[in-house]
Amino acid sequence: MKTYGSEPKAAAWRDRERQLRRFQIFAGLFEIVSADTGFSVNDLGCGYGAMFEAYQDLPAFRNAQYYGYDISAGMLQQARANISDPRAVWIHSHEATHRADFSLVSGTYNLNMNADGDLWRQYVEENLLQLWSKTRVALGFNMLSALAPKRLKNLYYADPDYFLAFCRTQMGGRVRLVDRLAPEEFVVFIMR
Repeated sequence: MKTYGSEPKAAAWRDRERQLRRFQIFAGLFEIVSADTGFSVNDLGCGYGAMFEAYQDLPAFRNAQYYGYDISAGMLQQARANISDPRAVWIHSHEATHRADFSLVSGTYNLNMNADGDLWRQYVEENLLQLWSKTRVALGFNMLSALAPKRLKNLYYADPDYFLAFCRTQMGGRVRLVDRLAPEEFVVFIMR
């Protein structure tokens, strides 16, 4: 935050275009419900609020309730400073505390903070299960792919097939791989 402020690089994103493309993919889930009735969204690892900013003017988001969670007090402080929309609630937590129609995780699982790969995978699995328990309609998350031709240090790269199998066996529902961002990353949707 000190170096980049409210920019994608502050959350270890490559660039704004890639970030917005990912948000567009996640927004496809909103078509499952009627925008007229409203819906709620958990954003785990919300950072400075970029996802809310990307969605706030969408017609489908007009009646939405948004819960942004982050472990960084600095990121949440920046989100509160940037966004005063009453639809957005900012929560200091490493897990979702509210039940929501949709739960989204954009990039959070890539930041492993130098943790051991097996321990990080276990953390991601446990976190996904907890988040699924707080999700009424669908969950979407992305991860950097182990198939990526170029890897950066201090980031976690996951096997898409492994996480697809995990979601199918542990979470049930309909599981779909969205690979429009391949080979660098992948998105998984789980729908009840």
